[in-house]
Formats: sequence, C-alpha cells, structure tokens
Amino acid sequence: MRPKTLVILGAIAAASAAGAIFLAPRSDVVDVKIGERIFPELAARAPEVRSIELQRPDGTVLLQRDGDSWIVPARAGYAADVARVRQLFVEVTDLRTLEAKTRNAELHASLEVEERDRPGAKSTRIAFRDGQGKELVALLAGRNRFGHAGGGQDAVYVRRAGDSQAWLAKVRLTVNRDIVQWLDRDLANIARERVRASVITHADGAVTRVSRPSPAEAEFTLADVPDGRMAKTGWEISSVAAAFERLEIDDVRKAADIAMPDDAPQTVITTFDGLELTTRFAEKDGATWVMIVARAEPPAQLPEGGPALKAADEVKAEAAAINRKAAGWAYRLPVFNATNLRKRVDELLEPKES
Repeated sequence: MRPKTLVILGAIAAASAAGAIFLAPRSDVVDVKIGERIFPELAARAPEVRSIELQRPDGTVLLQRDGDSWIVPARAGYAADVARVRQLFVEVTDLRTLEAKTRNAELHASLEVEERDRPGAKSTRIAFRDGQGKELVALLAGRNRFGHAGGGQDAVYVRRAGDSQAWLAKVRLTVNRDIVQWLDRDLANIARERVRASVITHADGAVTRVSRPSPAEAEFTLADVPDGRMAKTGWEISSVAAAFERLEIDDVRKAADIAMPDDAPQTVITTFDGLELTTRFAEKDGATWVMIVARAEPPAQLPEGGPALKAADEVKAEAAAINRKAAGWAYRLPVFNATNLRKRVDELLEPKES
C-alpha cells in the first residue's frame, strides 16, 4: 500500500474516531439517567413564567404574559397564539434524555447547542423568565434528528444553559423563526355557504358585485357583465365571496400607523344570517393593509336552504368577537385573500363563446 494511501486512511480513521467521541453515548458521565425529564421543574414553575425569549441566528422573539393571555411586544402587544405558546411549554417539559453527548464546548457547535455569543452560532436559546426577568429555565436547542428515537420518534440535541453536558433528547422542538408565526393569526372564518353578496368599491368608483338570491343557490352571479363577455367559471366568482373563509393574517400593525385615505377602496361582504364585514384598504411600505369592521343585523327569519347559517345570538357574538380583535389594528393579508377582496369586473370576465 502506498504511503499516501496510508496517510489518507489514517486521517479518515481519526475523523471517524473523533465523530464517535461526541456522537456516541458517553460512558464517562456520572449518574446518567436515560429516559428522565431534562427540565422537570418547568411544569411546576410554569405559573411563574411571565416572558419567553427565543434567541435565534436570525433574530430574537419575545413573548410576554398579559393576564391569562400572551402578547408579542414587537407587534405593539398584539395577541400571541396561545396554542403555540402552550405547545412550547409542553415540548420543553417533555424533553427526556435519550443519549448523553459531549461536554466539550468546542464540539457543541457540531450539535448546534453552542453559546449564542459564539461567532456563527446556530443554536436557539430559549429562556423562561419570571416577572423580575430572572431565568427560571433556559436551554440551548440544536439540530432535530427526525425519526431517530426508539419507535421512529423524533429527537433533538439540547443542553441546559450553564451546563456543559449536551443530550440527544426525545421529542422534537418546534421553534418558529418567523415572529408572525407566534401571532394569533386567526381573524375570521366566514363560510362561503353563508355569504349572500360581496360588493367591492374601488378608489375610482368602479364596483364589482357578486351575489346569489338564496343559500340554496350554489353559484354566485357577477353583475354588470358587458355585451360580448361572460363571467368566468363559478369557482372564480365564488372566490370573491369566500375571501373571509379560514382567514389568517400575515402581519399586523397599529391602525394609527397606517394612514387610511378617505377614498380608500372597500369591500362589504354580507351573509344570509345578518353578518356584515367591511374591509378598507391602504398601501404602506410596499404592502397592502386592511382595517375590518363587523356589524350584525340578523333577519327576523333565516332563509331556507342554509344549514350553515347561524342564529341571531351567534351572529351578534361573532361580530362582537371580530370587532374586539380587529379594533385599532391594521392587517396584512395573504396575497390570495387580498386579491379576491379587490377583484375588478374585468378580472372576472372572458370572451363570450360564439
């Protein structure tokens, strides 16, 4: 065998051995207890937690408790998604030791559990703090290992802040990097089956109107179709009426920060059971922002053929809930929804078949 070949094989063997040192289970860790919770105290101290800070390579997300709810200070205190916050508590609480890894700080970066102040750090530091800012629980979360744990479960590399011992732990951590993902993004869910009409008034005075006479009628009709043209498929027309179905926001700002012009275009969607949603549009920083107001005027009697329609008390409660959430805020909507709320008649037409 050539000397050069021996050198290469030796280097490969050395690299493999080095990898085994930090990736294989540690035998020199005193009193390693596999299968135990890494942060058993978090469940008991959860009521004390008043803020959560997630430091990531691409920025920091801060969540704060506000009474029984959570808010996102970076979005002027808008409501956080409580379900996501609860999920984070559960996931950290459920982290259990699977394998002991390295104590060597120089090898922590390989697992992405290095200190955040190290150049090029890829770790995520999660700190649960009390009302005085004291850290109750803090950890460095690293790479996920999908399907690694027994039974094909997911696992993640983690390390308790202040402790050099790194672990491979059962359960995957879901730490959203986009601050918007921590917002309460659900705004409204107005089923298409409830909608009677959608009227869009554009800034130049042009109007787009789609409607149907009863909830038993499946398709919507486009008004003011010019000679020689015809409306597009039923789905294209219906999308204008279904713009508030399972509507989620893409961002939020204080309404006071968005100058809404007097002649702002607006869309009014009404339902057969008496809900009315008025949406006004403004442009700022290259994005379209909307402000929404709900109103309830339930009819004396619901029309037939509408199993999705709500009772008067439900409609009033629905309008009140939307107004409580939307009052004082401007939203950036997903492109699909924003587009459908501003469709012009020409966009819903095609040449008439000869």
